[in-house]
Amino acid sequence: MLNQGDILLYDSHFLYHLKHSVPVQIYDGNEHVQIGIIARFNEHFVEIEDTLYNRQRFTFISRPGF
Repeated sequence: MLNQGDILLYDSHFLYHLKHSVPVQIYDGNEHVQIGIIARFNEHFVEIEDTLYNRQRFTFISRPGF
């Protein structure tokens, strides 16, 4: 489990957030893009609110309790 503000890096992080519906905050560089629940993911992309985000381009931050 990650704490609020921790960066999701590994498949296990994304899987935990998916299984437990823990929100994630998405950043493109320093710019906030979205907050939402992971619908699905693979090694390249994360789907949140019907949008695919490239795992190499975007940063995903844990937001439990949001």
